[in-house]
Amino acid sequence: MDSGTQYCEIALVVPPDALEAVTHLLHDSGTGGVIIDDDARAELRAYLPRDEHLATRLLALRRSLTDLVAFFPGMSEWRQQERFVQEEDWANAWRDHFHAVRVGRRLVVAPTWEPRAAQADEVVVRLDPGMAFGTGTHASTVLCLRALEELVAGPAHVLDVGTGSGILAIAAALLGAGEVTALDIDPLAVRVARQNAQVNKVSDRVHVHYAELRDRLRDSLPRVDLAVANLTADLLVGILPDLAQALAPGARAVLSGIIGPGAADLEAALAAGGWRVLQESRLEDWLALWVSRG
Repeated sequence: MDSGTQYCEIALVVPPDALEAVTHLLHDSGTGGVIIDDDARAELRAYLPRDEHLATRLLALRRSLTDLVAFFPGMSEWRQQERFVQEEDWANAWRDHFHAVRVGRRLVVAPTWEPRAAQADEVVVRLDPGMAFGTGTHASTVLCLRALEELVAGPAHVLDVGTGSGILAIAAALLGAGEVTALDIDPLAVRVARQNAQVNKVSDRVHVHYAELRDRLRDSLPRVDLAVANLTADLLVGILPDLAQALAPGARAVLSGIIGPGAADLEAALAAGGWRVLQESRLEDWLALWVSRG
């Protein structure tokens, strides 16, 4: 990686009861992953690339944090510090906090730099988060990984919309999927996902594209047997028409990244679009829906 790349490190101290909400805001701001230094005191850090969008993202984040005061009175005393760090400093921060963890019945997420021999019942996904795309242990990602354990069957074709680090696409391949199409509109995410696919030796089955779902449909994306999208509720609502076109008859989709009032909006859009909710899964305050058409 280019050691000259810089990031803005955001250090926050917030009231403990607002920790989950603030983590959600940081994910929405584009950080992808959040380091919690102290659960009890609610101290956390996140990283944003230093680019032309940084000032806009920081301003929106500060406004959103201020808006939380109405829901969490202790937020009136939230503190935020910012500094610029080099990419290698950012990477070392992740190394201090990211260790192997079992996230499902069989799936284990392990950092690439930590030796981890798979046990007989384990499927190990080796991951380098790259540019703050997360370690795979966020609740919304865990819900997707657990769903993949249940739903990936045989040589299925799986679609991963908004792949980030590639963790869901790679897990699907390691669980037996014959082909996985992974999409992201961030070229840096595409780079990281491809690197992680190589590390896990699934590059022959995981094909990562810099594209939106609609672009791949125009390019005649074959209909898939299973789709997974770990986004936000508003983005999920937006892709539903395209997702319907991407699914083969009888296929299922797992929609995650849903929290708070966004759930009602998504469920209304699903009903209006003729979708059927097959199962709801929850972890902490996060919701994932298993859905199908008709």
